[in-house]
Amino acid sequence: MTKQYTQYDRLFKNVIPNAVGGIRIFSKNDPFEKPQQYDAVTNLENKIWEDLFINLERLLDQYASKEYLLGIRTLPIPHDRFPEFDAISPLIENSTGWSLISVAGFLDEELFFDLNANRKFPVTDIIRKSPRFEEKYAGMDIQNDEGYTPEPDVFHDVQAHVPFLMNKDYADFMHDMGILGYEIIKDEKGLGPELISHNLKRLQNFAWWTYEFGLVKNTGETDSLRRKANDIDYEIYGAGIISSYDETNNIIECAKGNSDHSQFIPFDIEDVVMTRFDYSEIQDRYYTVNSMTDLYNSYYENKDIFWYEG
Repeated sequence: MTKQYTQYDRLFKNVIPNAVGGIRIFSKNDPFEKPQQYDAVTNLENKIWEDLFINLERLLDQYASKEYLLGIRTLPIPHDRFPEFDAISPLIENSTGWSLISVAGFLDEELFFDLNANRKFPVTDIIRKSPRFEEKYAGMDIQNDEGYTPEPDVFHDVQAHVPFLMNKDYADFMHDMGILGYEIIKDEKGLGPELISHNLKRLQNFAWWTYEFGLVKNTGETDSLRRKANDIDYEIYGAGIISSYDETNNIIECAKGNSDHSQFIPFDIEDVVMTRFDYSEIQDRYYTVNSMTDLYNSYYENKDIFWYEG
């Protein structure tokens, strides 16, 4: 949907190629549901999960946000083997009304937002570096390493995103974004396909720079939950950072002045929604909010920004 129309891309800044070329994208007309076969998870896949988890756990304990730390400690997300969706989903549903739905892979915008609008979060049980991943994309040049794959895998979905769904304010925020995305696609205002695409890109930009790659100011209040105090100015709440050792380490090094690869920019919703992004590289910028409450308020008070009419 968003790649088909480019008339209004001239309004964006930081316009760079970011298509997920080669990735199989599922729509509502495809057999997108794929129940997890937990007994079929191999020892190798469990070891890949364990290596990814242990490599990040110490850094996340020190630098992740309060919402993440509280969420992951209340869910049965193991460090040494694949998570079992059926064990996690009822706890989230009891807490915030969300549930997990096991899917076959990357979903298109309409299906993703429709699921979120119904408080369903899609997760896949395929993991990077595994034979199953390699088999799925046999003959295709798809990046597949510990630091990154363009198709969200089980580690990104469950280890990084799911803990936040235990927080009511965050869960309500995600739900509302799902409703908004679905309303844009349905186009009851009659804006037409070019503006639907443009407004979806605005919402994608917002999602990317917030719940995927966002930072929140470190006030020191979360240190009571940590083994070691956070010694930088920020906490991490973006799931794209949380599931990547390289991205997490980049933030630490930049915040400590050891690298100038990325800049930290105070959050401004107008700037955020008009800034495109790159799927395949360490981010060159991170938008920082003063608090999660400020983020939510900015979204709810400025939703008209996602309804550009030309």
